[in-house]
Amino acid sequence: MSDTRFLLIKAWGWGFWADMDHLIGQLLVAELTNRIPVVSWGTNSLYSDTILTNAFELYYEPVSNYTLKDVARPEFTYYPPIWNYVNIMIEDLDKITYTYRDIGNMMSSDANVVVSDVHYFARPIMEYIKKDNWMYGLTPIQIYRCLIDKYLRLKPDILMKIDDFYNKFLKDSGPLLGVHVRGTDKIIEVANLPYLNKRYHYEIRKYIKNFDIKKILMITDSQEILNEYIDLYGDIIISTDANRSENNSEHSATQVDNYINRRSKGIEVLVDTYLASKCDYFIGNGYSNVSFSVNRLKEWPQSHITLLYNSLKEEIKLAKKRSKVELLRKQNQKLEHRLNYPELYGGI
Repeated sequence: MSDTRFLLIKAWGWGFWADMDHLIGQLLVAELTNRIPVVSWGTNSLYSDTILTNAFELYYEPVSNYTLKDVARPEFTYYPPIWNYVNIMIEDLDKITYTYRDIGNMMSSDANVVVSDVHYFARPIMEYIKKDNWMYGLTPIQIYRCLIDKYLRLKPDILMKIDDFYNKFLKDSGPLLGVHVRGTDKIIEVANLPYLNKRYHYEIRKYIKNFDIKKILMITDSQEILNEYIDLYGDIIISTDANRSENNSEHSATQVDNYINRRSKGIEVLVDTYLASKCDYFIGNGYSNVSFSVNRLKEWPQSHITLLYNSLKEEIKLAKKRSKVELLRKQNQKLEHRLNYPELYGGI
């Protein structure tokens, strides 16, 4: 067994679909390096119930027949070299420095076990796809869909929740439009989010007119946003009973809420996402991993899905605004330093 090659995929430690994006990217690495993937989401996962639980397997079936115990063996070699068979069970709190985590070194390592606990997007990994590989020539989203089909199998009780809701509220109610609108902490990540969110209504009216939409499945982390949509569109709005922030504040993100049962938090995300993928049409936030994942879960006709982004003109305007704010910050910092340390500037 000492010749066996594993890729241990730990949690990135962010939102559910951010962790899944990391995981699927590493499944791509496993395919390209001929390693057996083993997924272990530990205590840094926001969706872990106990320190003894592999949080990933609360939601999905294992991606291989091996576990964390199988890769923790004294005769194995490890990369990055900070790991060994004793400490592999814990989390590296210094991983954000990316020390020993260069993608090239990880891809070329001959260690028995390569440990992945930091996120890489698809593009730098795809550079290692050779012409004789089945993935050569495919787009990132095509590759991710293939990997999802190959590796990801939901737990039966979660599948049942999805099917039960769909059969009760959505089946035979089409055409269905899924709409995912972010609020709360996304305003920190996405400049001008309130303006971006206002653009949904134009897109929704267009879909209703062009495709005779009968029901809208509303996915949002904000109760305020959900109430707004119910007021505007009435009883065509359908939503699950997922936990939502009441005040749409950037300080009240649901993914960091302290649920009594953290598994229920992950299930809520999964149910909403997979239900959205069952809709005929979809409008989402192009900066959100949830919306991206809806796009990846099935092959959408181009006219059936819209992901909203800031326009290039808006991005340029926002970049100039950020530059002005940063310049003002530096000027104030310099002034404050001069006031606090006048002796450094010739003062008394």
